[in-house]
Amino acid sequence: MRTRRALLVALLGLAAGLAGPAAAPPVVLDLQVGGERLRLDPAELAARVPLAAGEDFRVAELARDAHSSHHVVAIRTAEIPHRHDRHDLQVVMLRGHGSWRVGERSEPVGEGSVLYVPRGTLHAFSNQASEPALAYAVYTPAFDGSDRVEVPDPEP
Repeated sequence: MRTRRALLVALLGLAAGLAGPAAAPPVVLDLQVGGERLRLDPAELAARVPLAAGEDFRVAELARDAHSSHHVVAIRTAEIPHRHDRHDLQVVMLRGHGSWRVGERSEPVGEGSVLYVPRGTLHAFSNQASEPALAYAVYTPAFDGSDRVEVPDPEP
């Protein structure tokens, strides 16, 4: 009996191997916000922030609740250095690469990078890719649109 079972297990394993590896699940953006579940294909997010000719930056809100707001951001060239005094920010780079400035330091970042900015911290992204960069951004608490303090670089 053990020999038959072992043979059956071996045959099933061989058949599974011949069928090839199981397909990987899709990459998704899955949000539970305000009692609702929102499931988005990251490849479709760029359509929510189309940049017009000459437009360098666009943001679109995806969802919000009392605790957070979720956004998609497109950047063609660069942001002006700025800070948010009442909001923490977490960013996931979905497409593109460039230079990420936090405080006085700049570091290279690329697709898949996860970035965190505590409130009150100077930050900016400069895109170095040929296509607009695309990012998923989460503000806590929910962003009200008024907490963006631009801090231009000092003159040399």
